Amino acid sequence: MSASSETPLRVRCNAKINLHLKVLAKRTDGFHDIETVFHSIALHDTLTLTPTAGPLTLSCDAEGVPGGAGNLALRAAALILEGTPHGVHVDIKKRIPVGAGLGGGSADAAGALLGLDSLFGLGHSLGELEAMAEGLGADVKFLLKGGCAAGRGRGDELTRLPSMPGLPVVLALPRLSVSTAWAYGSLRMGLTSDRVSLSMIASALEEGDKASLWGLLENDFEGLIFGKYPSVGRIKQDLLGCGAAAALMSGTGPVVYGLFPREGGAVACEKRLAGGGISTVVSYLTEESVTVLP
Repeated sequence: MSASSETPLRVRCNAKINLHLKVLAKRTDGFHDIETVFHSIALHDTLTLTPTAGPLTLSCDAEGVPGGAGNLALRAAALILEGTPHGVHVDIKKRIPVGAGLGGGSADAAGALLGLDSLFGLGHSLGELEAMAEGLGADVKFLLKGGCAAGRGRGDELTRLPSMPGLPVVLALPRLSVSTAWAYGSLRMGLTSDRVSLSMIASALEEGDKASLWGLLENDFEGLIFGKYPSVGRIKQDLLGCGAAAALMSGTGPVVYGLFPREGGAVACEKRLAGGGISTVVSYLTEESVTVLP
């Protein structure tokens, strides 16, 4: 059901982490073929979509968020509203750190697609929304549905996998930002790891074998980022040292997460890291991604 043309619509847009990320080769279209495993986390941005008579506009409560055509949520709005009489103001309450490897911009784009389809009753199928998402960014298609999925190709050839909802996660947030374009351009693919395959991760998830899974988490970008920013590598060791069952950098970084068997361990680790001056967030894995709020 569509909302009233006068009524703003709020949308919650969840972040993601990568449980696995391997870069295979550069494609002829300039992107890279990858193998990855995505999982949604509860940390989220909130979009407020307000119908307008004028052009598409954007506001955000955080610094470092691009405007205009550089903003994925605004690009998503322009794409889905093309050929319609509708205008919208997109306001982003930003809680997913910018340039952190958590898919914040992609989550906002997914939220704009689903939210505007609902707001104006456009009636697009999920397949149509996914086709739009593929043109916006490799993570956007996954973030439309969330949960857990293997990604191949650019990351948008998705196979659903069992999720681990409720598992506590501590996100450690270094005070720096990493350009995804720089990271892919700087990665020496001949030096990336082939120790772990996507099928090994998928099998552990399908069998619910967390003990094996913890030893399989791997990200090809860790060597690059830890080499340029040694403090990020030390944060991973700090997470493991305070009880994380597994720790890994997400995406191209620099956020490093630790997965914990129990919430008490995650909270204790968060306090310990915060006492050492490391900015942290306690969250949890979830099946949710984009949710239209009442």
